[in-house]
Amino acid sequence: FLGWVFESCVVSVQQKRPVNRGFLRGPMLPIYGFGAGIMLHVSLPLEGHPVRIFLAGMVAATAFEYVVGVAMEAIFKVKYWDYSEHRFQFQGRICLQSSLAWGALSVLLVYALHPPVEYLVKQFTTLPLLFTTIVLSVYFVTDVVASVKTALDFAKLLEELDKKRADIAA
Repeated sequence: FLGWVFESCVVSVQQKRPVNRGFLRGPMLPIYGFGAGIMLHVSLPLEGHPVRIFLAGMVAATAFEYVVGVAMEAIFKVKYWDYSEHRFQFQGRICLQSSLAWGALSVLLVYALHPPVEYLVKQFTTLPLLFTTIVLSVYFVTDVVASVKTALDFAKLLEELDKKRADIAA
């Protein structure tokens, strides 16, 4: 959710209009949630070593961003982000600027964001935590299913348009 808020705000300011910067309809960017989970997984064991956290988070998140970019382009026939205009980029899918940001965010996650979230979650008893998890999971899965269907329909439309353009050109 925080990734969605951050990215939607940045892009909205850049484009001077409100922009939902997500793949989903709701206020979530799964890539940021999974990315944060991966960054925490590789970084928490390194707590007390901020430089190692930075490097581990940077490498893990950059690799994840690259794999997700390749997969989403293959599945949906759309490039959801493009770093081609950035210096030190690779195939427009990853760039040094973002990689450095992932490293810094890893340190921020471990020392500033994760502790209060962990504390808050630990305050829940089992039943309210289970209820909250189920409600959020049902909402998330419903949104994913609807959004993937829309994206696949769009990918199919793009393929049909490409075929028609090729037929006209021939």
